[in-house]
Amino acid sequence: MTDPRILSIISFVFALMAAYSLYTGMRQWRDARRAGQQARWYKQLSLLTGIEYTLLTFVFLLRTATLQNTLAPSIKSIVGVIYILLLIPAAIIAGLVIRRVLLNMRANGQANRARAQASVGRIQAQTQPEEAMLSKQEKEKQSQRQRERRKKAAAARRRQAGKA
Repeated sequence: MTDPRILSIISFVFALMAAYSLYTGMRQWRDARRAGQQARWYKQLSLLTGIEYTLLTFVFLLRTATLQNTLAPSIKSIVGVIYILLLIPAAIIAGLVIRRVLLNMRANGQANRARAQASVGRIQAQTQPEEAMLSKQEKEKQSQRQRERRKKAAAARRRQAGKA
């Protein structure tokens, strides 16, 4: 059997987390609406988490009341139905939370890749004018040096192969 005191502590912790998540979610939702964004409640991760914690708080409180025999006899017959009515929405909301977290991670990854590509583009744009400013003679000298380097590297590979 589960100790009702432990369930009461768990209920209290879930209630605190629910209150904080709901407060944070409502503040974010209000800020988004003020900024002119069309915010949906089911896209707010903090709100979803707060609702889930609230439902779980009620489940733990119901279990505590059942263990302490403080429920009215008329309610005792429908406790199983009440559990189901609390746990199924909590499970659905937990699925929505997981889905939203995965979507946020994917969006952050795409944004990071876009930022990385943009920074590569900026670096290339910065180096291209330097190459464009080289005169024809400087380009010729540069290509000559590259050819010489390649020849030396090929000769070194041949020497290495001969020694092996």
